[in-house]
Amino acid sequence: MGCLKDLLGDGSCIDMGILINATVEESWRHRRRSHRVLILNRVEEEIEKSRRSRVNEEDISLWLNGKGQRKKVFSTKGTWEFIREKKLCCEWADALWFKYSTPRYSFILWMAMKGRLATGDKIENLEDYSARIWEVLMKEILKDQYTVRWIAILRLMRDSTRCKMQLFIIKYMLQAAVYMIWRERNRRRHSEANTPT
Repeated sequence: MGCLKDLLGDGSCIDMGILINATVEESWRHRRRSHRVLILNRVEEEIEKSRRSRVNEEDISLWLNGKGQRKKVFSTKGTWEFIREKKLCCEWADALWFKYSTPRYSFILWMAMKGRLATGDKIENLEDYSARIWEVLMKEILKDQYTVRWIAILRLMRDSTRCKMQLFIIKYMLQAAVYMIWRERNRRRHSEANTPT
């Protein structure tokens, strides 16, 4: 019938006279009672059946999965899927996490998009030096769609009408540019030598 605590709740040890952490073998030693509650009498019957048909074998630990099933083998993936907080993917996830991206570039862009970079830079507006870098990198590729507006850039990175290579270039160049600008600003903030232009 499963784990008594799951079946009967925390009060099962009082109702049944079985300790909350008792093994199956220990449950066989308890004195059978007559209960007014039907489920408790069914549990008593199951304990009696298992006592009569018992075999000499060791107790084993079973792992409870997200579907309420008990398994002999532990699954890291299954446990992670069960305990993690699931949320919908944000619309710009594919602009950060894509095949052949550089993990540290993706991470810094993700931090920038969340507004959590240590330099305190806001990424919504590419200004001054950052805008000039973006222009040198992307004006020829984007042509008449060139923009420094953050929302428009995100839209360009998700434009499925573009060829895969062009989409990859746009995504990768944005990640690389944000990473390099962040690294340079961080370096200057901590009074390290500036990177030569």
